[in-house]
Amino acid sequence: MAKQATRFGLSIIFTALVCVVAVVAARAQQRSATQNQTPTLTALDYIEIQQLVSSYPYGLDGNTDNGESYANLFAPGGVFGRPRTEGHDNLKALANTQPRGAKYVRHFITNHVIEPAPGGAIGKEYAVIIDIGENGNPSGIALGGRYDDEYVKTAQGWKFKNRTFTPSRVEVQPPPAGGGRGGRGQ
Repeated sequence: MAKQATRFGLSIIFTALVCVVAVVAARAQQRSATQNQTPTLTALDYIEIQQLVSSYPYGLDGNTDNGESYANLFAPGGVFGRPRTEGHDNLKALANTQPRGAKYVRHFITNHVIEPAPGGAIGKEYAVIIDIGENGNPSGIALGGRYDDEYVKTAQGWKFKNRTFTPSRVEVQPPPAGGGRGGRGQ
């Protein structure tokens, strides 16, 4: 009888131990899956990220605060990728290398696309940098290209974690071989 009671007690302990291990494993798996999942962005997240990107030209072109507004668009450790610039003071200095003024307008950003991504969100936009002619000088497009962004949500709201500008390159395509019709509209 004592042997039967001991076996019964051991079975209960073994069953309890198996249950504890199963619960711990399931929770670890859930935690791992949650950490690797792409987050869902709310409508407010999209609006706040759009506001962040829309504030970027104002931080560069207006820059009436010695680059502070520009640098504050980036998270701590945030990087602008071309030229590679990291750190609040370095980002302020970068903003101060650009033409600027209270009524200065130069950067135009369009076609903003935002996607959820692990750790926050990513985005891309086209950019045109225009030099407005003054004092009889002609206006012209100084540069065009695209921005590729990584956004992170901080206690102060959405910020750039990484922003890289890639200039446009015009590559003229050769005419099709074999007498195909060239030209527009095809």
